[in-house]
Amino acid sequence: MTAPPLILYLDTQDYIRLFNEPDGGPSHSILDQLLVYRDRGDIVIGYSWAIMLEFITRPTDEFREERVRRGQLVKDICGRNAFPFFSDLKHGARFPNNGIWITGRNGKFITAKWFRHQMEKQYLETLAEQQGLNRAQRRRLQTPSAMRQLLRENTSTWGTKREDFNGFPVSDELIESGVLTRFLKGQCSDAEFEERVNRWLLDPAEFSRIAYDYADKPNLLDEFFGTSLNKMEVALRKMQEACRNFDDLEKTIRGKRQNLIDMGFDKRMARQLTTPVQRPTLDPSDVVCKIEDYIGEGRAGHIGHYMLRASHKNYGFKRSDFMDIMQMCYVSECDLFRCDKAMADLYRDYEPFAGKLVAKFTDLPARIEAQLCKREE
Repeated sequence: MTAPPLILYLDTQDYIRLFNEPDGGPSHSILDQLLVYRDRGDIVIGYSWAIMLEFITRPTDEFREERVRRGQLVKDICGRNAFPFFSDLKHGARFPNNGIWITGRNGKFITAKWFRHQMEKQYLETLAEQQGLNRAQRRRLQTPSAMRQLLRENTSTWGTKREDFNGFPVSDELIESGVLTRFLKGQCSDAEFEERVNRWLLDPAEFSRIAYDYADKPNLLDEFFGTSLNKMEVALRKMQEACRNFDDLEKTIRGKRQNLIDMGFDKRMARQLTTPVQRPTLDPSDVVCKIEDYIGEGRAGHIGHYMLRASHKNYGFKRSDFMDIMQMCYVSECDLFRCDKAMADLYRDYEPFAGKLVAKFTDLPARIEAQLCKREE
């Protein structure tokens, strides 16, 4: 029986390095080796929402073409192999998830029912403004059959321009294909509509257009995670400050003890009179449980491990740590997981990650070969 391919997760910095480096550079040499393994069926390389948000983050118009090329790079390397969005993990979604990296009910980011409701509402509002419909007329037109009939009889240009769709991210290609207006007229099935629209929305090469060109979004990391990053940074800074305060207190107590000894107290009495305050220990179990209520049991223990290490006074917290540890929720599904050296060192003694973390991109071919050889033993 043929063994399944090894599952590999690349770090965002790997994609950034590959994008910025000329094709003949050392990182591309490593990628060429990975693609040989991939094309041979030895490995599959997957991406996630975190890769997309971290890799495609430059919202200004001058970076438009660059964003498109970045998305295409992910698509060229990974194809339709995606890790599910966190909240979908709890409901059984698993890699490669048919390329679905954005959360959605039953694997659909957009449903026909939702889109129909939103667009019929928008069309009715437009019609009411143009023709001065009263409330009773609008109510009669709200039935599905009446609305479809109205749209079929419509001779206006509504539905032929992007702005007709009330901020919904649609491409010129989708509009020109007619699938949107045919669907609203009842001439296109729900299944065909959902397949076409969701395939476009989930395409890594189209994502930058959807997020920035059509939906006019700012930096998506700031949009969705800026507040969480700020809260996490504040909490860790407070824990580190508490550690420093206890160290200062212990130092003060030791100084008082020495003063008592210098005054003639014996050491035993001086020690009794200057009993140090017991240092509190951080218990991250409640935080881990709350996160696992959202992403599924057994996927957040590493976050507790990180909190214990990061709370130490000398730990150099970086905001990028947040995205790193969130992506590590996928380690359990991977055979090899790329991360930076600092994270690999932090989890060196974390048993669930044993043998999976790869600290250097250049180490991947050797690690893949070792895993394949191990399977043959």
